[in-house]
This record gives sequence, C-alpha cells and structure tokens, in this order.
Amino acid sequence: MKDSYQNSFRFFNKKQFPKNNANKSLILAAHELKTPENMGAIIRLAANLGAEKVYFIHENFVVKESKLKRVAHSSIEKVDYEIVNKNDFWKAINGTTVIALETTTQSSNLFKTLLPEHCVILCGNERFGLPNDFIEKCKKSVFIPMPGITRSMNVSHALTIAAFEWSRQHLSEQMNLE
Repeated sequence: MKDSYQNSFRFFNKKQFPKNNANKSLILAAHELKTPENMGAIIRLAANLGAEKVYFIHENFVVKESKLKRVAHSSIEKVDYEIVNKNDFWKAINGTTVIALETTTQSSNLFKTLLPEHCVILCGNERFGLPNDFIEKCKKSVFIPMPGITRSMNVSHALTIAAFEWSRQHLSEQMNLE
C-alpha cells in the first residue's frame, strides 16, 4: 500500500459531513483548571466535535490568554466558551443533564454507560478533581477504565475520551466517515 501524509485541514475539507441533529448537543465544562494549556486543549476539542459551548468554572481566576490561545489555535474564535463562577454555571445549564467525569463511589464505566443526547460532561481540576458539592448535583458519574499501571490521566485527555464516546453514541453518521 502506498500511503503518504496529508495535511489534516485539506484531508477533512474533502469529507462530506452530515448535518448534526439539533436534538443532540454536547456542552463541555471544567471546574477550577489550573493551566491555560488544558483550557486551550478543551476549546480545541469543542471545535473538533462541534460542542455547543464550553464552561470554565472559576472563582477569581485570571487566565494567561497567550498560553490558552497558543493551544486552542484557530478554535478560539470558533467556540463559544465562557469563564463563570459556580452559581452562574448552574443557572446557565439549568435543566441540562450533567455527567461528572470522576472516580466516585457510584461511578460507572464510561464505555458501558449510555450518555444523554443533550448533556454536559463536567470534569474537575488537574489535582483534586471535582468537589463533592458538584458531584452531588450531577445526574451520574462515569470513569474511564485504565488497565495500565498509571491510574490517572491529564484532564483534557480524559475529557477528550468522554466527549468522543458521547460522539460515538450520538453522532454516528458524522463519526462513520469513509
């Protein structure tokens, strides 16, 4: 087989993506992230999957915009994202099912869990995860099975896995490109 590299922008521009069903939408949210690089990666993820919105939940946080923009790249102008406090977050997503991406006493395996067609996937910060008052407000919590010897993962990578699992379940036409 003769194969060669092709720029991803040109590669995906040649593909015909079916329209997303309006009844299916994903919101990404992260609580108290400490690094703007993770925030930028989540914004870029949101652009790749067509997420409806991204919320970064912080109390009195100043973001180093240059680092966030460097990782988010051109996605920064294509994604609706907002830095909000926790009260504004819960008001904004009122009525939307929230799924915690966290290891809890009640977490279920992400790959064995049917995720809602319209939901928020919420992750915690790099060091301490989600606080219990957030977990208690979530409909359910899911974990990513990790069969290797390291039992933790970068928060933006974990959110990527969960978001792609949601997409696999609900955007099957878009995910089954040839």
